[in-house]
Amino acid sequence: MKILSYGGGVNSTALLCLAKEMGAKIDAIVFSDTGSEMPHTYDYIEIMNQWLLTNGMPPITVIRWIRVKGELAGKFLPLHEWCEQNETVPSRAFGYSGCTTKWKQQPLEKHIESLPGVREAHASGERVERWLGYDASEPERAERMLAKNVKPKLWHWRAPLFEQDIDREGCLDLIARNGLPNPGKSSCWMCPSMRKRDIDELGRRYPHLLQRALAMEAATTFDSRGGLGGRLNWGKYVESREGIEPEEQACGCYDGDPDE
Repeated sequence: MKILSYGGGVNSTALLCLAKEMGAKIDAIVFSDTGSEMPHTYDYIEIMNQWLLTNGMPPITVIRWIRVKGELAGKFLPLHEWCEQNETVPSRAFGYSGCTTKWKQQPLEKHIESLPGVREAHASGERVERWLGYDASEPERAERMLAKNVKPKLWHWRAPLFEQDIDREGCLDLIARNGLPNPGKSSCWMCPSMRKRDIDELGRRYPHLLQRALAMEAATTFDSRGGLGGRLNWGKYVESREGIEPEEQACGCYDGDPDE
């Protein structure tokens, strides 16, 4: 059994294209939604689902973190709304990974482990393949993941893009060769890991979301150096860019390379 984790960006889209070209049977494709993804990512999932249908592959299953305790039990609250209600920002800004763990990893693992095919495979002692979109330009991440396969476990981790020495340019070629548009950058629109060029691009494509992220940052207490990007204060950075033409911002700070 093969389970593919889909992130909505270049690598995971290329991984699906590679699976089609390999003739590999993918049993489930899972996208973990924070509720705060880029608008173009949500649009692209619809494009991808049509492509998957055309090519005889299963549709993308979208999962979310449904609370089991407290006043929000049984409900889903997008990451950005949780931050706004609590006057804070995603935990990665403080050096923690709770936002990724709670809104991405935990619901993903819970869903995959609940799949009947996975349960049947594990009950019979079979390992289930987990496909991730690490490419040849990410050897450390890929090798760290593949190291989990040293001892026999219930999962067999795979990075086919890495295995076939396909880098980022190769991923883009795979996508184009299969008649799909470039999916663009996949991340939350207020992700603390975004770089300056990503902030510029957010302001160019989705100015209303940039303003919402800045308001989120302003409502949170930081030390004099801190901000939504950890040591990078988005508000101060955006203020320093005022007066620069959008075209100049895009050409000078954003090179157009989408990354997942």
